[in-house]
Amino acid sequence: MKINKIIFFFSSVAGLGYIKYAPGTFASLASILLWVFFIPNFYIFQVFMLFIILIFAILFSSLAENIYNNKDDQRIVIDEFIGVWFSVAFLPKTFSFLGFLLFRVFDIKKPLFIKQLQKMKNGLGITADDIISGVFVNIILQVLKLMISCVYIKW
Repeated sequence: MKINKIIFFFSSVAGLGYIKYAPGTFASLASILLWVFFIPNFYIFQVFMLFIILIFAILFSSLAENIYNNKDDQRIVIDEFIGVWFSVAFLPKTFSFLGFLLFRVFDIKKPLFIKQLQKMKNGLGITADDIISGVFVNIILQVLKLMISCVYIKW
């Protein structure tokens, strides 16, 4: 069906979810490249984009999960895509690569209570752990940015 192809396209981030090894890493890499080159450091626009992609991620991951009939199928990588965006939102572009790396660590290790979020149903369960991982990474990077600016001001 045509609708299934659309669902597979978006949930797999243009087919990256079908890469045999580390599809989440490839989706995260594509995500950070799009962020760096196409998302401006205009905070209102960033909030708008985060909201739009969040809705898409929850919707398309839910639909894809139902079609695959498999909880958080490996081919669904739109959640990694948005998680990276939450990692680097409201930060200078120079923090992007570090945000990507830290997000991958958080996404793979799922520290604290993050793993428990996957128990939520449907697309919300698929995306929640990645969003919270991204938020934690963002907080770490915001603190790092503040520390760097304090050292810079002191000089």
